[in-house]
Amino acid sequence: MPNPFFSVVIPTLNEEQFIPFILRDLQKQNDKDFEIIIVDALSTDKTKDVITSFERKLNLKLYSADKRNVSFQRNYGASKGHGLYLLFLDADTRIRPSFIKISKKIIESKKGLVFIPRIVSDVGGSQVDMLFQFINFLLELSISIGKPFSSGGNMIIERSFFNHLGGFDENIFMSEDHHLIQKAYDWGVRPKMASKLSLIYSLRRLKAEGRLKFMYKNLIAITHTLFRGAVRRKLFEYEMGGQIYSTTYFRQKIKSNSLRSFIGQIKESFVSILKEE
Repeated sequence: MPNPFFSVVIPTLNEEQFIPFILRDLQKQNDKDFEIIIVDALSTDKTKDVITSFERKLNLKLYSADKRNVSFQRNYGASKGHGLYLLFLDADTRIRPSFIKISKKIIESKKGLVFIPRIVSDVGGSQVDMLFQFINFLLELSISIGKPFSSGGNMIIERSFFNHLGGFDENIFMSEDHHLIQKAYDWGVRPKMASKLSLIYSLRRLKAEGRLKFMYKNLIAITHTLFRGAVRRKLFEYEMGGQIYSTTYFRQKIKSNSLRSFIGQIKESFVSILKEE
């Protein structure tokens, strides 16, 4: 069989609640020219069982990684892919049935190496919609001024070029997606904002942590990336895995981490960033 156009790479860690949705979305695609590669970081819930239940329905391969590192998982998945382009998706992302078809048309018409989809929220409401319109505007602006950012880990990149860049930096604490996009730009490849291609972005972390914490953490990461480069050290608590979105887990976190202590951590982080050499 010929190689597929896309290798869809999805890293997972305890995503039994969320992974079925994106796999069903992929099952409904009206263009089937893709393979799916899932790299699971030793989940302790039923993530693997859920994934294997889709193996007969999709061109899907599941790999286990003994390293809980999203960059490592994406790189490992990419190394197993045979597609012309790599499509990286987070486990909590949603896509519409025409996503693959539109992606292919955009690539064939624009002839680019890196594409960033427009993002919309999984939460309705005019205020949220306006916020995401502004985020998409900032993404386009960042590309135009030579400081390109990504819309999270969800992106499309030509496989050979991804290998040429060395993939995601596995030593970065967070914002490894922005770092990869900026590496591409440094090599003379300007990412293309695929405005006709929308991806449904999950606000589960915002819902779980609260708006204030979510926004401050992202602000710190963006500030560091803009002024100091890649975030290679732990600036604050940023746990990975679907298990952290359970009600019980966050009740425990709230008790052990008050808002006042969190604001103190934020201040320390900003001071630390400004003092870095």
